[in-house]
This record gives sequence, C-alpha cells and structure tokens, in this order.
Amino acid sequence: MASLWTALRRWGGPGLLVLGVVDSSLLPTFGSLDVFTAVLAARHRDLWWYYAAMSTAGSVLGAYITYKLAYRAGMGWLQKKLGTKWVDRINRVISRWGVAAVFVPAIAPPPFPTSPFLAGAGALQFPLPKFLLSFTSARIIRYGAIAYIAAHYGRRVVRMLRHPQQYLGVSVAITVIVILLIVLGSMLWERRERREHTHTAA
Repeated sequence: MASLWTALRRWGGPGLLVLGVVDSSLLPTFGSLDVFTAVLAARHRDLWWYYAAMSTAGSVLGAYITYKLAYRAGMGWLQKKLGTKWVDRINRVISRWGVAAVFVPAIAPPPFPTSPFLAGAGALQFPLPKFLLSFTSARIIRYGAIAYIAAHYGRRVVRMLRHPQQYLGVSVAITVIVILLIVLGSMLWERRERREHTHTAA
C-alpha cells in the first residue's frame, strides 16, 4: 500500500485519473481518492483546480464503465455481486428518486456507498444522459470543494479524510443535510409541475 501511494504521488494528476476510475468501480478504495486529491492540492495549492478536474474526470469515466457493465449484465449479475436485499433497496431508491439517487451518493462523504447505486442505475437501465449529468455535477462539487479547502487549510483537511471514523458524526450530518435538501428540492419541483399541469388543464 505504501508503494502504491508513492507511485500515485509521483504520477500526480494522471494518478488521480486512474484512481478515480477504480474508485467508481465495485472495488472498494475506502475514500482514497478524496485523500489523494487533498494531499496533492495541499502540496501544490495553485493547481487545486487541476487536481479537482482530474479526480472528477477519472471518477466519471469509472462511473460510466460501471454503468455500462451493469447495463449489459442485468439484474441477475448485480444480485450475485451485492445480494438480493441490497439490490432491492437500491432499486426502490432509484425508482423513487431518480436523478437524486445518483447525485446524493456521488456527493456524500465516506462511508456512504457510491458504487452500488452506479451499478443499480445501469442494471435498471436508468437514462444515461441523466445519469452522467447527475453524477458529473455531484463530483465537480465534491472534488472542487475538497481540493479548494485542502489548498487553503492543508494538513487539517488531509488528517480528517485519512481518519473518517473519527469524524463519522460530521460525515453523517453532511449526508443527512444533502439528502434533506434534495428531498425538499424534489418536493418543490413536483408541486410546481402539478400546479402548471392544473393551470394548463384549466
């Protein structure tokens, strides 16, 4: 693991690209992309935007690959990988919330899982343009914020990302706030659409 970190540091931006692809697959990386992005942004503050962009690009590419694999493999494959209960839960969330079901896992901090929702979206044949738009926008916000904050506050941010179990309460709070905002936005949007439909019908 130490040698891997050394190699990734030497690669810089391209290392983030590679790790981003892996991070969005079904292979667990335990928040390594967040940490690596923060480390590089803290060391090279003027390039924080570059590291954010490379992390986002790799993550989106990995998400696209995961989506396409699950799309072709179907629900049976996904159930073998994740288990029937997990898949049923993911299906209910995606069917109910759609774009938000992709956006929230993509922007939420660890230990919130992301890859199962990406694979679930593919297996359910969720529209690819909506999938990419939602995931990309969430990752831009996530890695842009991580790189920017790390560039200004340095080691404190890196320490927090390296030991997420010590800040589990903060991660849960952020995730809950994001979910509540998404739910509120969805409710307001649905109410607006109902009003417009009623007005049109009248």
